[in-house]
Amino acid sequence: MEESHTLRPDNCTIMHNGREINIEKSEDVLRILGKKYSLLIIGVLGNFPSVNFNEIKKTVGCPRSNLLSARLKEMNAAGITQRIVNNLYPVSVKYELTKKGKELREKLIPLFMWIDCNCYFR
Repeated sequence: MEESHTLRPDNCTIMHNGREINIEKSEDVLRILGKKYSLLIIGVLGNFPSVNFNEIKKTVGCPRSNLLSARLKEMNAAGITQRIVNNLYPVSVKYELTKKGKELREKLIPLFMWIDCNCYFR
């Protein structure tokens, strides 16, 4: 007997290993990750315990400080990164991945590997 498949407007799910996974929540995450420099920031921050703002800017190639600042604020608000202020003279600001951010980065590594092997746009 053939299975019946019908699309319903309230059924935004995918099947994986026999499990139905709701993917509606992914919209919130993808809204952040889909913005320019977000994936690069997550990738770079995961390579070091913490990184200062100017090092992030230089490494990811972000031309405008306000754009990088906006991305970092969005990721801070989502709990992906955290901002650490060192009030000693001179004052410095560093960023690091939170536990949640580290988990996200680990889940993104297979995607980064797939892109590295399969995308030849440059």
